[in-house]
Amino acid sequence: MKKLTKGPVKRQTWNVFLVEARCWPDSECRKKEKQVDTPLRGNGVRYAPTPIHPTARGNIRTNFKSFRDVATIVVGGQHAPDSLSRGQGQTTYTIHKDLLTAESPFFSAALNGAFAEGLDQTVHLPEEKPETFEWFLWWLYTGSLTTPTPGNCHTEPRHQRMHAMLVAPGHTSPVQHPMTHTDGDLRNTAGSPKYFLLLDLYALADKLMTTALCNHIVDTIARLSESTNSVPTPSDTWILYDTVRDNAPMRKLILDLFAYKKTDKLLESHKDEWHPRFLRELVVKLKRPGLESLDRHSFLPWRPNSWQTTKACESCRELLKPGLSSEKCEVCDRAFCSGCAHAGRVSSIGGDVGACKPWLKGMCSRYHEHAPNEDESRRCGR
Repeated sequence: MKKLTKGPVKRQTWNVFLVEARCWPDSECRKKEKQVDTPLRGNGVRYAPTPIHPTARGNIRTNFKSFRDVATIVVGGQHAPDSLSRGQGQTTYTIHKDLLTAESPFFSAALNGAFAEGLDQTVHLPEEKPETFEWFLWWLYTGSLTTPTPGNCHTEPRHQRMHAMLVAPGHTSPVQHPMTHTDGDLRNTAGSPKYFLLLDLYALADKLMTTALCNHIVDTIARLSESTNSVPTPSDTWILYDTVRDNAPMRKLILDLFAYKKTDKLLESHKDEWHPRFLRELVVKLKRPGLESLDRHSFLPWRPNSWQTTKACESCRELLKPGLSSEKCEVCDRAFCSGCAHAGRVSSIGGDVGACKPWLKGMCSRYHEHAPNEDESRRCGR
């Protein structure tokens, strides 16, 4: 395969070789589809890419024979103190254009349009951090933020991944990939998740309109939070509310993590300051939990046989009479009267919420974003 030319010596540019690959879009089919703009939902909620920026992938061996077209992405350098130091702190990346435009409507519009970026095939991202963009690149080429380890069962199957190797300038043989990420790279030395890293990456992916990566990060944070019984720190809430759009599903997930985990002592005693908007929205959620407080349960019709086996409704606290139809969760064994279950009436969240948590049921419907015309096979359906 053709080797990509490296950039200036002062810039950190790597030469990427593809060894094994995922599936990519069928270019011939894409040409026949109607070209439409990327729609927005509500107050700026982005759908997944439209036919002009598709994500459905075919077989890379039949669609992309050579990967001849490359684009240059210049990241960082916004905070240069003066014009003399302009360009310092920048990192230049040479990336396969087909990969960028297949996943990101942002890059597709920039590189395929009649703007300056499209003419010279160079896009500048001065506000972004190179280390965050490298995580984006790792996901772009592998489809994952992790690599298989004995304790990590949340990676993609081997046949759906590809291995990327870097050849450093002056070397003729592959060297160890400096961006190979395992779960350890997503945690600090104490084993706690690096929520700040994932939130920074989510903000970048959202700006690039890479919906698939946003959904993947949401799943990763939910998994790490559940497996480590942890929640983001106060400094993480500042990243969440200062860099992520207001109606992003990530905010909904973080609020749910705090609402359905025992975080009262953490919120009260942590020495650092929480973001004020986060605290206000958390109070509202605790007082008005919404339908998800019921949707998190797996209800089955239930009738108590006797007064000894009956339960009180978790919402209205009325004792359920023997022989009276009601609903009971098969997971946490909590019961609700038919009136509360059908009307969606729930009490405020508090105390022990049991084993039923929103992120353990219905991740896709609650925290993911998908285009209305997206192929059903592309939806995770969880």
